[in-house]
Amino acid sequence: MNNIDIIMKSFKEIYEKEETLGKLAFKGEYEKYGVSEIHCLDLIGKIKDPNVTKISQNMNMTRGAISKISKKLLNSNLIDKYKKPENDKEIYFKLTELGEMLYKHHEIKHKQWEERNNKFFKNIDKEDLEVVASFLKKFNNYLDEIIEVEGEI
Repeated sequence: MNNIDIIMKSFKEIYEKEETLGKLAFKGEYEKYGVSEIHCLDLIGKIKDPNVTKISQNMNMTRGAISKISKKLLNSNLIDKYKKPENDKEIYFKLTELGEMLYKHHEIKHKQWEERNNKFFKNIDKEDLEVVASFLKKFNNYLDEIIEVEGEI
């Protein structure tokens, strides 16, 4: 196996392991919600005047997918929808009390994940971290260029 294959396989494995760790973190009370639903809820808690368009842009998902997710969150009593008096057309979302609890739990889990990963990165040479960070930045920029050429979802 050459280095490119090892790198691509490693990206896939890291992604899958992070997904597994995320599911384990939300086991029990929160396991009925998918990762996209949790991230959508997180955005609703973080951004100003969240609506389908803003959420879809932030999550890089279609408006249709976000509409589906928001309906599930509404039905689960995690979010409410509202309109502004000056704009009767646009629908916005806000967290319910239950949604706020899940949002805060998610933030705590994120801090724990950061601490867990920082334990690993503390033991890596500064030079190695610089090489990896530079590589990842270049690869992300490359992928951004392809997305820009291919167009939006």
